[in-house]
Amino acid sequence: MTALRNPFTPSSIASHPGDFFGRTEELNELERALEQGSLAIQGPIGIGKSSLLSMGMCLMEGYGSAHNSKHVIAVGHKGVESLDHAARLLLEAFVGIDERKSTIRFKLPKIVELESTEIVRYFKEGRHLDALNRIVEKDYLRTVLGDGAYLLLGIDEADKCPVPIAQLIRAVLTHTQHKGVTNVRFVVAGVSPFFQEMVNEDQGINRFFYRTITLLSMPDTEAQELVAAKFETLIEEAEQSGLRLICDPIVLERIVALSGGHPHILQLLGSHVVEHENVEPDGIIDNSDLLNALRPICYDDRANVYDTTVHSLEVQGKLDTLRLLLGMESDSPKEIVEPGFPTQIDRALARDAADPESIQWLVEHNILVPSGAENYTLVDEFLRIRLLFDAFEDEMEREEAELRLIESGQLDDEEFPYSFYES
Repeated sequence: MTALRNPFTPSSIASHPGDFFGRTEELNELERALEQGSLAIQGPIGIGKSSLLSMGMCLMEGYGSAHNSKHVIAVGHKGVESLDHAARLLLEAFVGIDERKSTIRFKLPKIVELESTEIVRYFKEGRHLDALNRIVEKDYLRTVLGDGAYLLLGIDEADKCPVPIAQLIRAVLTHTQHKGVTNVRFVVAGVSPFFQEMVNEDQGINRFFYRTITLLSMPDTEAQELVAAKFETLIEEAEQSGLRLICDPIVLERIVALSGGHPHILQLLGSHVVEHENVEPDGIIDNSDLLNALRPICYDDRANVYDTTVHSLEVQGKLDTLRLLLGMESDSPKEIVEPGFPTQIDRALARDAADPESIQWLVEHNILVPSGAENYTLVDEFLRIRLLFDAFEDEMEREEAELRLIESGQLDDEEFPYSFYES
């Protein structure tokens, strides 16, 4: 039997505009911010920072807009240990150096080759910041940028080397402003709280950044649009291959709810659902396909994330607080958390049940996020599911919990009592 092509891409950055869904508000914010200064994008792992960075650059280059800027994206890593290392990282992303001919070649959509003995000499001597500073001066930028365009210097994975990047941004933007260059912008993305680490290195760097976008999970409507589009593609391609495939709408609802709109987990859930239908095909995407996704995500795909998170919570003495807020302790207030997904924790009851410092720690470390004025929600809904599964030593009880969770879509009703939480 012909296998279904899996349209879900949990391991990929949405670098092509056709693969990008939602984030309309964030893109508008990015567009407005870059008119005024540089921009930072931060958030937890897998929340879509790299995809927003990539799509934002496409937008500023004219995809679906009237902009005509040029951009490059370099990727930070822990081997970047100094200011000059950071400058070289960025240089190599958009400039080729021909030492023999003493020329530089811009790797931008508009390919331009210029002769510059000075810049080549700087590069050969390891003076990469000097080379970069010279390149972003007016006489060079004029050859590659149109009127009103920006040179956008993107750095992804900035959390891997925040201090050298902070030093680089300070040096380059101070240099360009002294030279009267006003159309160079940095767009940096990384796991929170990387920007605070940059500020800790240099508090003055704040003045170069007009906005910091902290990404949260996708709104329900955007998450639903993504899932629906993926399954429509799946069904259309199945029909083209001569396969009849239908999808139970409840599966789409469950994927959105259980993921909480977290883009990576949403894609993981969808991917596992399709793969299970490939392994045990019956022509229907239903709860039986979804059932086989929960534990692989908790204990295989994202095992390192949850093992590290749980260990950190234990070391910091916050695990009991989180379990209390999730209704997993015998002394948890009964109404503190709603039974369904995504998680909604009553803020007033949370303040009464736990100390404010612990709650703030959970917020600062990307575990909880305020959701309106009345609730907290989880950044990663599957942390709640992992903690639930960890509470069971008996395999049959765990399987029962898994089945009831899929069938009911919630964690507390007549068929899913609080006693399930008790270890």
